[in-house]
Amino acid sequence: MTVPDSHRIKMKWPNGLEFEAEGSPKFVSQERREFLERLAAARQPLEKSPERVPNEPEIAWEAITEAQGPRLQLRAKLGPGKSEKEACLVLLAASERLLGERKPTAAQLARWLRGSGYPIQRMDRALQDGVKQGEILSSGSRRARRYELTASGRLRAFILADQLSTVINGKT
Repeated sequence: MTVPDSHRIKMKWPNGLEFEAEGSPKFVSQERREFLERLAAARQPLEKSPERVPNEPEIAWEAITEAQGPRLQLRAKLGPGKSEKEACLVLLAASERLLGERKPTAAQLARWLRGSGYPIQRMDRALQDGVKQGEILSSGSRRARRYELTASGRLRAFILADQLSTVINGKT
């Protein structure tokens, strides 16, 4: 009994995207090439989009956040009376603008919040008010849970980001 020539490839990106294929070398190579082409095509509109979306307020995201690869953090806290939910709104908007990540995972958000100075234990509990108020959409469960902004959440995030920008830049 002869074993057919079988190859296997598994790739994982920092944003959580994974690819896996198994079979003949030709099949694996073809599937990998098609996957990378689809991935490039999906990212192309993001790269070709203008810096600013029409009707979107002008916010200096680079001034209020620090982005290093897949890491993101606020340069300053939002101020008294603002909880991790508000910080998360700003981080979600910034991740969409700077990283092209519309639906970061709960683990990513938790790292970003901790890096920003908000000691967070559980994301689901911290963001449950935002989900109830319709500012944040939650999908998935446990480690695969992802969060994204709704229209009202995006508006609130822009207001908070503008306030933070004013504090950081010293404008009144």
